[in-house]
Amino acid sequence: MTDYGADAPIAVVGGGLAGLSAALDLVEAGRRVALFERRPYAGGKAYSFEDPNHDVVLDNGQHITMRCCTEFQEFLERIGCADIIRYQEHLEVAVIDPASSGHRVSVISGRQPRALGRLGRSLLPAPLHMLPSIATYEHLSMSEKARLGFAFLPIRRMSEFERLALDRQSFARWLSEHHQSERVIERFWDLIILPTCNDRCSDVSATQGIQVFQEGFSREARAADIGLFTGGLGRVAEAAVEQLQRRGAQLELNASVNGMLTNDFEVTGIRSSRGEQTDISAVVLALPPKQAFDLLPAHWRRREPFWRLSQHEVSPIVNVHMQWDRQVMGRDFVGVLDSDAQFIFQRSQIHGWPTPPHWISVSLSGAHDLVDLPQAEIVARVERAVRRALRRTAGATLLATRVVKESEATFRPKPGMNAHRVRPKTPIGNLVLAGAWTATGWPATMESAVRSGRAAAQVLLEDGGSLP
Repeated sequence: MTDYGADAPIAVVGGGLAGLSAALDLVEAGRRVALFERRPYAGGKAYSFEDPNHDVVLDNGQHITMRCCTEFQEFLERIGCADIIRYQEHLEVAVIDPASSGHRVSVISGRQPRALGRLGRSLLPAPLHMLPSIATYEHLSMSEKARLGFAFLPIRRMSEFERLALDRQSFARWLSEHHQSERVIERFWDLIILPTCNDRCSDVSATQGIQVFQEGFSREARAADIGLFTGGLGRVAEAAVEQLQRRGAQLELNASVNGMLTNDFEVTGIRSSRGEQTDISAVVLALPPKQAFDLLPAHWRRREPFWRLSQHEVSPIVNVHMQWDRQVMGRDFVGVLDSDAQFIFQRSQIHGWPTPPHWISVSLSGAHDLVDLPQAEIVARVERAVRRALRRTAGATLLATRVVKESEATFRPKPGMNAHRVRPKTPIGNLVLAGAWTATGWPATMESAVRSGRAAAQVLLEDGGSLP
């Protein structure tokens, strides 16, 4: 039995952003915490690694944040890591259509165009901030752009009750009912939904899709300004771990939990894969839904709400990191109307690396048709797409690649799944749930993960009369 002293700690199982957020709130409230993470490092689905073949630090996937992600931003400030984010002064996303002659580019921005069409925020207040640039978005016709209002206006006016009632309907169907054609959905709405929800509008519930546009584009003009990580994601987890240790939390890395000790009413301990048992006063289960479900005692799994954890499906993300013999793009990132490219990031430029090397990262969300392919085939497809999109690759040599597959990157917010996004509080008095997949209302983002951890910690603190 692991000895933590006279008072048993609260166990946080899972060292992703949800677990780190919960642990931070608990230790700041004076609780004793022991965090268990099966891998030798924290961070969950947001981590960095050193590629030994090319002497470069890469993220498992290219992450971004937005100004509307206020809880995540506060989390960074609390752990002393806020300077890792560089926000745009104005939302700006270049959008390339490789099929268009001359690779014409449209840009999401509010500033005066520089021989480029623009789509995005101006200096007008929300929701008018998008209008001036919508008029110059070159990838839609004038009639298609005019019809965007048939969807934007009801999104703007919709109440939370009305939005939640649409969960069994796909966002694509809702958009179609509001005069959006398949072409408009592919060339505008999917451009935003795919990276935020990790699936296309046809596979995302209307409830979730509308929430994205309400938070990002309807309420506050600056809400969708994009923040880029100027350092590896591992720095965030390292800063959180350092903060937790400074406050006395026990960090158990490389410590896989494979069982819980229970009585009829509560969890009394946890068991590691090495057979060690630890007495606990409460547990925050901050794992993906399937892993959390499998860790529950068999006789609890059929109970409400635990059975709902088994109903979740996952959506993959594939990232392809590429090193070129020269600089192949000048912007920090671009969106591409091509399923084999989607978003391309100028990683060397974002991180301020000396050149060479010239690394870019291609982020492919909802990559159901790619994730099971051999890496060589993925690289070939992505290279073709990148060369179609970026004219500077003409004559350039691809020197190195690294493919990172996250087969279970996020939960899949398909129609009807909102009912299975459970709240942190459970019928077991000292067991709470956390994770981006829980009922935060947000898609599976870093913001959702942090919100879930804080909500789980709050349940324990509010019910903490019997806790140490």
